[in-house]
Amino acid sequence: MTGMHALPVSRRWVEIHRRTMALTGLSPDMAGFRLVQLSDLHYSPVVWKRYIEQYLEFVNRLRPDVVVITGDLITGGYRYAKGVAKVLKRLDTTYGAGGVVVTFGNHDYSIWGKNSPGQGDRRGDYLERVIEDEGIVVLRNEVLRVSRAGVRQCRAGDTGDRGRGELVLVGLDDEWTGRIDPATAFSLVAPRGDGEAVVCLNHNPINARELLGYPWQWMLSGHTHGRQLGERGLGKHLLAHKRREYTNGYYDVAGRHLYVNRGLSYGQRMHDWCRPEVTAFRLGLESKSGAARWWG
Repeated sequence: MTGMHALPVSRRWVEIHRRTMALTGLSPDMAGFRLVQLSDLHYSPVVWKRYIEQYLEFVNRLRPDVVVITGDLITGGYRYAKGVAKVLKRLDTTYGAGGVVVTFGNHDYSIWGKNSPGQGDRRGDYLERVIEDEGIVVLRNEVLRVSRAGVRQCRAGDTGDRGRGELVLVGLDDEWTGRIDPATAFSLVAPRGDGEAVVCLNHNPINARELLGYPWQWMLSGHTHGRQLGERGLGKHLLAHKRREYTNGYYDVAGRHLYVNRGLSYGQRMHDWCRPEVTAFRLGLESKSGAARWWG
């Protein structure tokens, strides 16, 4: 913890949520696979390295097969890009650094990333480079296929075999800065997702319904820090146009599954229930009843 935390301290204590992730098309040998989601680390002058590191140790104790981080890794300059890359290298997965999967959010392109595309691109490209230098996977409108045998990354134009029963992670780029390209990303998935267990990593859940035309079963998001914009009376009046439909936890979206992680950074935690979060999913094959079936 840092000395800058305001009381009550309990709002900064991280909650570990454990959930079942039932998927169709998943190979039986992937039953019990452990996927841990983090989001919104915001490594910066305010969110310190020591704070993040202590909770990454908690994640390691969960013995994850794969860890996904759904955007906003940093809120700062180039030196924080190198710093977060080193911090994430501490994560221990079944596949080593190759089992740590990162997608980008709006802050990863700097606060000028939308209005100054050139600067945003330079920031994002640099962040990608230093993270990949540590062996960690970065998905920007790309796909990672995961099986018990290993992981393999697929980029635009890849015509490689699509393995049956793999966990297919589709990582979308940031929506707010306009770098999202779902058509390119999902071109790497079987048409209509036939026979594939597809999980979409999408920083901002605001467009979940817009993305229903693509074959994802689960979507993992962050961005909101668990809160509504304009949740109080005055805010509802002044910021009605910024109301959010999906803010934290699980949602059924037209029969699909959306989970919004509240993020790991400790900023803007106004309510006792809105604590930083780590989400641990255990995978299983979806039965006709919608529940997960397990083997072994």
